[in-house]
Amino acid sequence: MGSRQQLLLLLRKHPGVTVAELARDLAMSGVGVRRHLANLAAEGLVEQSRCAPPGPGRPPAGWRLSASGMELFPRRYDGLALDLLDELPPEELAGALARRNDKQVVQYQAAMASCGDLSEKVAELTRLRDVAGYQAEWAAGDDGALVLTENNCSIHRVAERHPAVCSLELSLLRRVLGPDVEVTRRAHAMAGDAVCAYCIRPRHAD
Repeated sequence: MGSRQQLLLLLRKHPGVTVAELARDLAMSGVGVRRHLANLAAEGLVEQSRCAPPGPGRPPAGWRLSASGMELFPRRYDGLALDLLDELPPEELAGALARRNDKQVVQYQAAMASCGDLSEKVAELTRLRDVAGYQAEWAAGDDGALVLTENNCSIHRVAERHPAVCSLELSLLRRVLGPDVEVTRRAHAMAGDAVCAYCIRPRHAD
């Protein structure tokens, strides 16, 4: 296990641990620990514990995992989701998934409200998908279209059991980007491709 992984594990086990304690447990210098922490903080994975300002008799500030850092460790949400979804009759399942999609549309549209042109919207949409665990990225395609690529499916096991989820993912992108934008899926992980990828371009008037 590398130093980065060891550091993350110590923060998981001992939230609020100090630089001195981390340096001792990792057999590293304080400078080395601070460098690792600075890199992890830049990635949004760790944060300083909130405490009173330093002063006589007060303990030094510690470090802990952020909410994003906590997600690096297995949590098995998919098992719970599958258990709940499998209990629903087909019509109730369809309704539940549709309501989830409606909620996501509202959340995404609110986050993208200040975006200007299509590239800004796709950039923000990519960020939202990345935060959701899809390891998303976007780029301009050779044909002038914008390509949103999701290198990870954060709901893979659920989609395997309930393929309708994939249709709703495509519907989500189309609804969020609006009727003036054409979104087509050009690669699909559930169909055997390495990633899910979407081609996004302005919809031309007939």
